[in-house]
Amino acid sequence: MKNKKIYVFLSMLLAFTVLGCDDVLDTKLDDEIPAATAITDNISLKAAAVGLYDVMQSGTYYGGEFILAQELTGGNADATGFQERFTQLDNAIVPPSNAYIQSNWVNVYTLVNASNLILQKMEELELKDDNSKGTALFCRALGHFDALRQFGQFTDPNSNYGIPVSTKYLDAKSAKEISRATVAQSYQQIISDLKDAIAILKYDSNRFFITKATAEALLARVYLYQGDYDNAILYASKVISNSTYKLNTKFNDIYDVEGSSEAILELQFLGIDGNSLTEFLSVSPPEVSADYNSFFKPMDDDNDPRSYKYYDSGKEVFCDKYGTRDSEIDGNAIIIKLSEIYLIRAEALAKKTPQDLTSALADLNVVRQRALPSKPYTLAQIPNLDAFVTILIEENKRELGFEGHQWFTIVRLGRATSILNIPAFRTTYPIPQNEITIAQGKLEQNPGY
Repeated sequence: MKNKKIYVFLSMLLAFTVLGCDDVLDTKLDDEIPAATAITDNISLKAAAVGLYDVMQSGTYYGGEFILAQELTGGNADATGFQERFTQLDNAIVPPSNAYIQSNWVNVYTLVNASNLILQKMEELELKDDNSKGTALFCRALGHFDALRQFGQFTDPNSNYGIPVSTKYLDAKSAKEISRATVAQSYQQIISDLKDAIAILKYDSNRFFITKATAEALLARVYLYQGDYDNAILYASKVISNSTYKLNTKFNDIYDVEGSSEAILELQFLGIDGNSLTEFLSVSPPEVSADYNSFFKPMDDDNDPRSYKYYDSGKEVFCDKYGTRDSEIDGNAIIIKLSEIYLIRAEALAKKTPQDLTSALADLNVVRQRALPSKPYTLAQIPNLDAFVTILIEENKRELGFEGHQWFTIVRLGRATSILNIPAFRTTYPIPQNEITIAQGKLEQNPGY
């Protein structure tokens, strides 16, 4: 495949990034051309839509550090190397100068802006392609959502501290004028985009591209975070009832078999364009390792097969989900999988009817008993919602470990301050200081920083 790179410059929100690459381009493009003139017809439109996956593959997004950051801050991982940004995340004391948040802010808004360019050009040129449009709507929602759950007070529907919401392609000048939306407004745009995507995308068994079911699954996740449990249950149930997806018999097949039956969206990496996860996880000693006492040991003591993707060297615990050598760069990132959808529905059911946890427990045990068939949880073990939340966090930890969820899970369930012994304001990452400076008063920092 010959890569075609389309660069987008954005002063406050973006940096140069890849917008589109694919050998479907019949027209000749220079290696670097202005993004605003790159989409001219349906062929270049499709190439730009494919390019959105490349944006997600960034080394500080789903290609690496976004996943590790949530495990470090959430307590599943330890910074065992010498990277200051990882140490700060590990301590859950993240300053506005942290190198990870500065890069990831650029990544998420690059995805948003690249999606906006596609949508804008489709309208301007009257181009018709439902798949390209649905992909762009999904990616704009994903970028905004990943920004909100890191940099916004996403658990407080009444908070003014949402995120900058952008639905127009922004250049260097216009980017500086975007201020923060409220949390409610942020969710409103994310949900609207996903519903619009669902309306035009089609169901498909392909695990490597965005489909109607992919958008339904992400919408179930978004509704859970928002606290709309009825809709979280509704959309989770749509995905669970979709015969295209089923839990793998063996838990580790999700990592060992590309595009397995459990995968809803897998971000595919090739040897020539690989992820950077093993660069941090598989060197010796690793830059990031699995925490032994609170994460690995309970699984190992249970002989839980979910522990088999971790290796205890006696000094550090290596995560092998993406490969066992730092030269293995073709392990896929699992963006959404079916077991998460069962856990989403379990949490939503428990929050909706805390006085009756029967249905919630049934969903939780679908996931639990796939790994440990002889050790289901019983109602006697969960006399109340608080007890259910405790075991839910543990199952999320085991099932979704090192996939970029743990920090959001404990913040969403109100346990981050007690588990990590941090003040409440630190459950939201700060806006990167360089973005605050460039915005010249248009962008307000999160309280406490």
